[in-house]
Parts: sequence; structure tokens; C-alpha cells
Amino acid sequence: MNKSILLTGAILGCTLSGLAQAQLAFDANLELDTDAVDTATSSTTYDQNGFVELNVASKHENGEYFVAAKGGVRLTTDGDKNVVVRDAYIQLGNNSWDAQIGRFEAINLFPLGKDTLVAHAGGVSVYEANKVRGFAGDDGGQIALHFKASDSLKFELDTLYGDDDTAGDNGTAVSGYRPSVTWSADAFSLTAGFESVKYDLTAGGNVDQTGYALTANFDLSGANVNISASRLEDDNTDQTVNSYAANFTYGNLGAGIIRSDEDNATGPDPDVTTSYIAYSVPLFGIPEATVTFAGSYSSASNVVDDETTAARVRFNYTF
Repeated sequence: MNKSILLTGAILGCTLSGLAQAQLAFDANLELDTDAVDTATSSTTYDQNGFVELNVASKHENGEYFVAAKGGVRLTTDGDKNVVVRDAYIQLGNNSWDAQIGRFEAINLFPLGKDTLVAHAGGVSVYEANKVRGFAGDDGGQIALHFKASDSLKFELDTLYGDDDTAGDNGTAVSGYRPSVTWSADAFSLTAGFESVKYDLTAGGNVDQTGYALTANFDLSGANVNISASRLEDDNTDQTVNSYAANFTYGNLGAGIIRSDEDNATGPDPDVTTSYIAYSVPLFGIPEATVTFAGSYSSASNVVDDETTAARVRFNYTF
């Protein structure tokens, strides 16, 4: 056999092997919302917004170790914010542990299921245990550590590097931390987490908040169910927020309810209850294209704007 043919075959084989190890992936999707929102103190408002999201990811492995990276941007339909950065991180480690550095979202301690539209009334605080979850702003970054003790027990430690606030001083290396543990078995999982955020403000004073969350996820008669509870304590304002959520997803249907109560040092103690529902339909039998019809109703106490009703039609398309 011609030596040049053998050499070409060897080079091609090595190239294909390298490409397989790289695991390079591209994906893109579109999301477009058309909304109508009515509140107790204002007439119905209409809005349309959305984005096209572009993502690239790659992973290289050497034995049990790996290094992966991902980047994602959103091209929005809003003219004043044309491009929004989503994920941008590097992740390295093995099957037992890894470190993630950059911009990303950590584990969800207060899942809302099919939350296509959730519009709360009255501006009442709802604590979703996400102060240190991620997507840090201009003045902060993120570092997370993951440890897998077994197939059923996993730990995560999320941290904020800097302060993630334009009013902060960026003077604290670790301004927030968020440890959590997840235990899972078959069709059930239980996750508990704690988070703390503390840093100084350039105009004086500081941010000092701590929070707790517990969430259960399980399958029930073909539906996937989430039940969550959380509590936020603000040491500066002496405010406490207790929030609760229950929701399910059954095929293309999803629904949920959220309750949140504020306990303030001075003034009224408002509360809010919000229910929501969403149903998705494939377009012309094409699985990559769907339209979702969603609604939300919210009522609040001890606030002026005490009622909000909202409706949304969302188009999703996967390229």
C-alpha cells in the first residue's frame, strides 16, 4: 500500500479521535413573549420582548479528569440592551469533585417548575434563596465547588468574588457563600441550603443578609412536583421574609402557587399569594417549535397595588 495513503489515514484517524475527545457543541434557541398585565392601580399594559440565545460548549478529558468551558449570549429584542451575556465559565475536575469559575447559575434551591409567567402584586418580597446563586453582575464573579460523595449524596459550595453590586466597594474577596446538600433516591430528592451575603457599600453602611431553604422534588402519578420553603433575615433592616412554593409539571401542563410574608421592624407587614399556570402546544407537530399559553394571578395585603393579573403567549424555537 502506498506510504502516503497510510500516513494520510493515520493523520485523519488522529484528527477524528481528537475531535471526539473535544466534544464541541453549538446550540441556539429563540424565546418571544407577548404580554398583557393589569394591576389594581393601573390600566392594562402590553409588551413584547424576547431573545435569541447562542451557546458554545467544549469538554476535554484525560483519564478520569476533565476541563470544560461554556459561553452563551442573548441577542434581545429590546433596543437598549442588545446583547446580554449568560454563561461564561470554565469547569475542571473529575467525577467526584470539580471547580466552576466564571459566570453561571448554581443549584436551584427554590424551583418554580413551569414558571413561564409569575407576576407578584404590590412589590412584596419573595425570597427564592438566590442571593448567591449566580449570574453575578459587573462588580462580582463566581467560584463554585462540587463534591459527589455517592450517587445519592452531593454537596455544592457557591461563592461570590467581589460584591456583585454597583454600590459596593469590591473590597471583599468572598462577599457571599452558599453551601447546599442534595440527597436523592429513585424519584425523590431533598435539597437543603444556606447562604450569606455581606459587604460594605461605598456610600456607607453595608449589606448583611442570611437565608435558608429546603426543597423536595418527587414524582407523583406521572407529575413532577416541587415543594419549597425559604427564610431571609436582613440584619440591617431587621426584616424577615418567609416564602413557600408548591408546583407541578404534568406533560405540557404546569401550575404552581407561591406565598410570601414580610415581617418588618417598622410599618406594615405585607404578604402576597401568587398562582400561575402554563400549557405548551407543539406548532404543526414540529417538536422544535412550541407555543405556550400562560396566566398569573396575584393578590397582596397591606399594600396599595394589591392585585395583579397577567397573561402571556410565548413562542419557543430550537435551531
